[in-house]
Amino acid sequence: MSVLCANESGWLLDACSLIDEDFRLCYSVTRGNFRCRFNKRYFDIVKPYIVDKSSSDVTISHDLLNTEGHDDLRTRKKRKRRRCDLNQGELDAQAYHEKVRLLVLEGSQTLLKAGYHCGYLTDALPTVENKHLPTHECQLVALCDMAKTLLTVENSDAVPVQDVTGHSGLDSGFDLFSCLSENPHDYASEVTLMGERYFLPPRSRFLLSDFTRLQPLVQSGDKYDLIVLDPPWENKSVKRSSRYSFLPSSCLKKLPVPTLSAAGCLVVMWVTNRSRHLKFVREELFPHWGVKLLGEWLWLKVTRKGDFVLPLDSPHKKPYEVILLGRFCAKNDDPKRSEECEIPNQRLIVSIPSALHSHKPSLSAVLKPYIRPNAKCLEMFARSLQTDWTSWGNEVIKFQHHSYFTTESLKCESKTPTETTDADQQIEPETAVSL
Repeated sequence: MSVLCANESGWLLDACSLIDEDFRLCYSVTRGNFRCRFNKRYFDIVKPYIVDKSSSDVTISHDLLNTEGHDDLRTRKKRKRRRCDLNQGELDAQAYHEKVRLLVLEGSQTLLKAGYHCGYLTDALPTVENKHLPTHECQLVALCDMAKTLLTVENSDAVPVQDVTGHSGLDSGFDLFSCLSENPHDYASEVTLMGERYFLPPRSRFLLSDFTRLQPLVQSGDKYDLIVLDPPWENKSVKRSSRYSFLPSSCLKKLPVPTLSAAGCLVVMWVTNRSRHLKFVREELFPHWGVKLLGEWLWLKVTRKGDFVLPLDSPHKKPYEVILLGRFCAKNDDPKRSEECEIPNQRLIVSIPSALHSHKPSLSAVLKPYIRPNAKCLEMFARSLQTDWTSWGNEVIKFQHHSYFTTESLKCESKTPTETTDADQQIEPETAVSL
C-alpha cells in the first residue's frame, strides 16, 4: 500500500511501494512470468544529509548513497557569510519559509506518528554502513541529441503510436524518437531497447525526445486531464556541476500545455524553493497557459527515522520542495466544472526520498480524487513510466532500466500472463535475484 496515511494535513507515502505496484506481474519472452521490485536500498536514507552541530559547523552524512553523480560527501565546514543585508530574493524566500514553517512542523507530526505505527519509519536501524550502490550510466540524452540530426524530414505516414512487443529482435529496430511507444498489455513487459533491458509498466506510453521534438506528442491528438511537469530548473549548482542540462524559464512558456490540456485539466508543477522560480510560475507561466493557481503543496523529505533530511531553518537548502497546482481554463469551459473537485490550498506529502538524483515520488495516488475517473494523464520531463500514463522527456525511461530492479520468479513460467491464474499467490519466496 503506497498511501500509508491520509488526513487533513496531507499524506504519508511509501514511494518505493508505489513503483512496485506497477510490476506485480511481468512477462518476458525469454523467461516467462516474474515480478519486479525497485531496489529498496535506494530509499535507505538513514541519516540527514546535513546535521547542525553549531551555527558554523555543518556535517554532511556519509550514509547518503553515492548515486547519480553526487559530490563526494565529506565532513566539511561552510564558509561563514559576511553580515550584510539580504537581497530581495533572499527576503522573499525567508518570507515564504515563515509562511509554511508551521504547516511543516505541525502537519508532519501526525503523519510521522502514523509512519512509526505502521513500521515505515523506525528507530531500529542497522549500524552497519550501507555499501555504495552501482548506477547505470544513462546515455539517453546523448541519443536524443544524435537523433535530432536524423529527424529533419516530416513523415505524414508515420505510425503515431508503436507497440513495444518484448521481442528483442523486433524492438531493437524501433524509432523511439519520432513517435510514441507503448506497452499495450495489462502486465509489465521486459523489453530490449537500444541494446539495453528495460521494464515497462502495463499500458504505459512514452516519447523519448527533448524540448525541440515534441511534435509526435502534440500530433497524437490526445487531450489530458492531468499534466505533471518537473522541469530542469536553472540554478548555480547545476551550472557548476554540469551534471545535467537545464532549461531557461522563458523556454517553459513554449511548452504546448494548452494544446495538450482537456477542459478543466489539472496542471501540477514541481518548483525549486528559489523565490524567482515560484514567482515566475505564479505570475507568468500559469497565466500564460491559461491555468488558474489553486494550491501550493509541499513535499517533505524525511529519513527512515523520521528526521527531516535537512534542517528546517537552514538558510540554504530546505527539507521540502514546492508543488504548485492549478486548473486549465479554456475559453469555452464550463465555469462550474472547476468547482467539482476543489483543490486544497495547502497539503503536505511526506516520504523517504530516493537517493537517485531527481527521482521524485509519483503523485498519482494523492491526485486521484481531484481528477475524473479513467482520466488521461501526462508527465512532462519524466524519467520513469507509470501505468495508464503517457510520459515524455529526454531521459523518459531512465529509471526503468533493469539495473534498478530486483526480480522474483513466478511459477507457470511457460504461460503468458493472460493464461496464468492467481499469479500473485505463486511467488517462490527464496528466489529474489538482483539483476
